[in-house]
Order: sequence, then C-alpha cells, then structure tokens
Amino acid sequence: MQLTQHTDFGLRLLVALARDGGQLSLPGFAASQGISYHHVAKVAQALVREGLAVSQRGRSGGILLARPAAETRVGDAVRALEKTMRLVDCGRCALREDCSLSGMLAEAMDAFIAVLDRYTLADAARSGVPAFPGWAMPATQGTCAAIGD
Repeated sequence: MQLTQHTDFGLRLLVALARDGGQLSLPGFAASQGISYHHVAKVAQALVREGLAVSQRGRSGGILLARPAAETRVGDAVRALEKTMRLVDCGRCALREDCSLSGMLAEAMDAFIAVLDRYTLADAARSGVPAFPGWAMPATQGTCAAIGD
C-alpha cells in the first residue's frame, strides 16, 4: 500500500502539530519540510474540513490540533485523508465475476488500517527509534521500504 502525497503531507503536519503541542505556522512548516506552501495549505484545509485540525487566521495565525494528540488515532487520519483506499480497480477487470482477489485485498486493507488504529498521533510524534526499526525511509521517496530492498 502506498499512501498519496496528500496523506503523507497530512501525516507529517499532524505529527509536527503533536510534537509542537500548539499552533504551527504553515509557511514555516512548508519550509522545514522542503515542500511547497501551496501543497501544505491544501492539506491543512483538508485537515480542518475533516475535523482533525482547526485554523486560526490573523497575523499570528496558523493551525493546531482539534483534539489532543493522544485522542487522535493515526488510522482515523489516514481514513480522512485517503478518500479512495482501494488497492485495485476491480470494476474494469474481466475476471471480476470469478475472482476472489478483491476479498483478499479488502482483508489486507482492513489489517493495514487496524494496525494504524492501534497508534495515536502522540505515539507517532515520539522522538527516537522508529516503532519498527526494520523499516527505513528511502532518501528519494516518501514511503517506507524494508532495509535491503
């Protein structure tokens, strides 16, 4: 499963908010992450629309978490940001009438989300060793890959 860039940026923003514990400046966050402010602003709008964050206008405006980080599950954030969480499009497949793969993939997706539901933003925001040290972030991509791949 590969999350969209929109969800990747949203999770980064939520983790930064959880670490900061307060209000975060979107231009500052965009600069610190090396991503465009325009993308960050769109992601922030989605977080506000989905009730994960609240925005504050004005000179000292920014964005902050809508609820404490310990009360927001990572799975809830992914479900809110990833609007189409299908691994494949069975609707256009000639095998769809006689294939059980879609059920297997749905089960895998449920397992993926179930793992994310075990963690909160507070868990994700902890500094230090990754929760699963066997995975490392490739330098050129925004998704995790097993070491040695």
